[in-house]
Amino acid sequence: MLRLLVRETALAMDVLPHALVPHRLAHKISTYNCYTNRLCTQPADQANLVHGANGYSRHWPFEHILRHHRRYRMTEDAEEIQMRKVAVYLFGFGGSRSEDEAGQA
Repeated sequence: MLRLLVRETALAMDVLPHALVPHRLAHKISTYNCYTNRLCTQPADQANLVHGANGYSRHWPFEHILRHHRRYRMTEDAEEIQMRKVAVYLFGFGGSRSEDEAGQA
């Protein structure tokens, strides 16, 4: 389901003028970024809990996920910032919405 939502948003990014993408799709991009990173790293975190200290050795494939994919939770902004972007869109804390966005909501 998440893959289809990401593809739908990518299609919308292709159709919209480049200047409108951050204004109309930022909340979707932040939502999908947050959840895809969690979806990727949660199983690795659970596997690491099961294996304990051995989970950090390079003998296990989930060590690579812990090492490399966990940083994506921070590089695009921390999860808290991503959630704040979504809250700004949902609750209108970021100022007034444009008439186009108000009509679509």
